[in-house]
Amino acid sequence: MRSYVGFTLLSLAALCGCSSTVLVTVPPRVDLTPYRTLGVIEFTSNATGAINGRATQQLQEQVQSAQPGTRFIDLGSREAVLAAVGRNQLDADAAKRIGRKYGVAALFVGELAYSDPKTDIRVSDLTKLEGGVRTEVKGDISARLLETETGASVWSNSGWVRRQVGRVNVSEYGVSGAMSKSDPREDMVAALVYQLTYDFRPSTTRQPAK
Repeated sequence: MRSYVGFTLLSLAALCGCSSTVLVTVPPRVDLTPYRTLGVIEFTSNATGAINGRATQQLQEQVQSAQPGTRFIDLGSREAVLAAVGRNQLDADAAKRIGRKYGVAALFVGELAYSDPKTDIRVSDLTKLEGGVRTEVKGDISARLLETETGASVWSNSGWVRRQVGRVNVSEYGVSGAMSKSDPREDMVAALVYQLTYDFRPSTTRQPAK
């Protein structure tokens, strides 16, 4: 009986403690409101042009979802944009020229890099020849936000994701396995950009109730 009463009192105390806090929205770390219009240069990667375009589109979608009303101008590939302003590298001067030519206050530029498939062999029981083979691909993403008035970088971030390509398991019951039916590099794009754009999303935290 004492144990039951003690448990009940602890439960009530926990409930009281929970009721004394409230969920509060925390503004994003980076507010894009001061920039009237943003330019975005197509991502570069060691993959296909389709993946570059998808990453660029995902960046715009996720930023606009986090901060509705954000205005974007898609500027195309890095080579085309630099050629249009008479530069061969994206430095501070190039950023200023891009701002004047396209009327953008800041500029997103990013890169994707995919590793070659890496195979990991694990043996769980050598006497029974039990184990497995797992093949993965890693994707890395990074991006910067450049002010076009000064050419200065005002934000940068990076992230990475791994995806399984295939696996084979060996046991006393036989051999089993599976291969990914889709391109894992394409599957990574949304998750990579989601990590990258964390600073633009509001979050929540619990605070003591007033």
